[in-house]
Amino acid sequence: MKNIAIYLTNTDRSDFAARHPNDAEKVIQLLRVAKAEYAYTTYDVTKEEIPDEGKVYDAVILTGSPAFIDDDDRWIELVLDEIRRLNAMRTPMVGLCFGHQAIIHALGGRVDKMDEWLFGAAQFEIRNTPEWMSPPKRDMKLYAANKAQATSLPRGMEVLGGAPECPFALTQLGDHILTTQFHPEMSDGFIAALVEQYSGYLGEELTAVANEQINGGADGALFGQWVRNFIDMRRLR
Repeated sequence: MKNIAIYLTNTDRSDFAARHPNDAEKVIQLLRVAKAEYAYTTYDVTKEEIPDEGKVYDAVILTGSPAFIDDDDRWIELVLDEIRRLNAMRTPMVGLCFGHQAIIHALGGRVDKMDEWLFGAAQFEIRNTPEWMSPPKRDMKLYAANKAQATSLPRGMEVLGGAPECPFALTQLGDHILTTQFHPEMSDGFIAALVEQYSGYLGEELTAVANEQINGGADGALFGQWVRNFIDMRRLR
């Protein structure tokens, strides 16, 4: 059985967050639906919980967060250093939303705040289809909740999927890093509750767009299969 570390980066301590599974629990559920038989250890990196350097995991998954990469918080610097260490070891890593941004920033790319939110669901085209991306799909829809995104990538990072409003929606580096700007781990019920929670902040127009986008669901379950395949694929070391 593979041992998976989940780095919980979500800083939301609101009553809303307390009423829902945390992001690590969402990731575990996503992979259980994908029939991934792993043992999970969660580290709340916002509390500076980082595994000892001697502890080796088969893969590390970094969750989403309302934090921004340029926030002046010590835990963010610790996570960026950890990403660089894991990359040097070629430890498989999967980054979701903030995790995606943190990996890209840590390895030499750039992340910037946008003028507008991507909130609700995002559709993007799959442009490259590695073997682990099975079953394949040409167009993907994943839930979204971000106002920052990558604007340039680290050297050697490949774009697997994107859209005009998010060119670097899905990326891969070597055979050990997979990232997406979006949220495959969010359930239909959670994204609906999140849109309602943010409605006063988003305003009527963006809220209406978000509700329209999430109608009909998303491809999170398929993406969960891709994550399982990516973690399980054979690697030469």
